[in-house]
Amino acid sequence: MEVGRPLSKDYIELQTKDKVKFYKTPDSILQKQLDIFDDVMAKYSAANPLFKEILDSQKAFAKRAVSWYLDTVVNPRMAYNHYFGAKKAPAATG
Repeated sequence: MEVGRPLSKDYIELQTKDKVKFYKTPDSILQKQLDIFDDVMAKYSAANPLFKEILDSQKAFAKRAVSWYLDTVVNPRMAYNHYFGAKKAPAATG
């Protein structure tokens, strides 16, 4: 990978030249990770007040930042599908 090269070009090269396959982690696994993380963070927060204070501050920031993101950034999937997704067959006439 070249410095300054767009990651999208590296992504294509990894798939075509290097035959790398990319997989999204299933939501069920991501949810389980979050559940385990909650348990670990509760344990550490109970044992260390400073840890809890920092964690609470990070969560407050994440809530503000992600709320803004979810309210202002448009999901690009519709436009992507419009231009690059599978095309529908023309409607039959007659």
